[in-house]
Amino acid sequence: MNHPEEDARLLARADEWKGCADDFSAVARSEGMEFATALLHGRILRAPANAEFLRAARDARQTARLGADLIAIVPGAFHREHRDTGADGARLLAIARESGCEAEVIPVASFGTLDENARTIHEWLAAHRGRRTALVSLSKGGTDVKRALSLPGADAAFSRVATWVSLSGIVQGTPLIEWLRARPLRWWGVRMLLWWRGHSRQTLEELRHGPGTSLAAWPALPANLSVVHVCGFPLRRHLTHPWAPRAYERLAPLGPNDGGGILLADTLALPGIVCPVWGADHYLAPRWDVLPLLKGIIAAALAPRHASQSASQPSSAPATRSSA
Repeated sequence: MNHPEEDARLLARADEWKGCADDFSAVARSEGMEFATALLHGRILRAPANAEFLRAARDARQTARLGADLIAIVPGAFHREHRDTGADGARLLAIARESGCEAEVIPVASFGTLDENARTIHEWLAAHRGRRTALVSLSKGGTDVKRALSLPGADAAFSRVATWVSLSGIVQGTPLIEWLRARPLRWWGVRMLLWWRGHSRQTLEELRHGPGTSLAAWPALPANLSVVHVCGFPLRRHLTHPWAPRAYERLAPLGPNDGGGILLADTLALPGIVCPVWGADHYLAPRWDVLPLLKGIIAAALAPRHASQSASQPSSAPATRSSA
């Protein structure tokens, strides 16, 4: 059940709060998880570029046509086995085609290593180099795109890619990996299941979160590439996907999260625009009709006025490659 008035009061109270909010896990312990989530949501939207983008995404007038020749979808983890998560990109294909824009799914492995999937992205982009392309990634697909940007030849591969929209991208890794590692029976059970189904177990290690991991730093971004990160900002009562409550509770000691593995405080350090979707979990399928907003987000991301660097000034921003 939705609680719009209760949500509005919570967001207003967070907006008026005068306390220090550098550690959102500490805020969650002292003020409650709901308040910490609302406070973080407000912090994201205090960056003018983020607020402007969300306003544009909500403007239905701009969604009549998507400004790209081709939308390339990078699906999420287990997109072949678990289509019910939305990881296969079917919703995005429908949005693109309804808007008269051609769209294709890049055939990355269902749970491939980051290097394996990144090479597939490079090869696909090389084969479509004559087209003005927008990339839209889902969950782990965002991690694959991030790795593709770090491989040799990334400038050439992404030379015709003007926009990357990362939907619920696990681009900084997920603390769920450490949660599993701290429980050896579960850890080895997951590894055995991956082996049985023919998936790489190395990928689990690559998705680790925190300093010193392979996803801690950002590669230099091509000067022509604008980046938009779309993240669900749910409260416990907003969770809709059957898997979301377990992930939410497992990460709750670390602070606000999206019910799918992302710590929401990580969004403060992302390069580019950050677009928070209040009331949606990781799977971006809330009880209300989210499709108009998703269509608006993609249309706004393809508009040329959005620069690749958000005014939020991330604390660990990547370098930007020159266009030379």
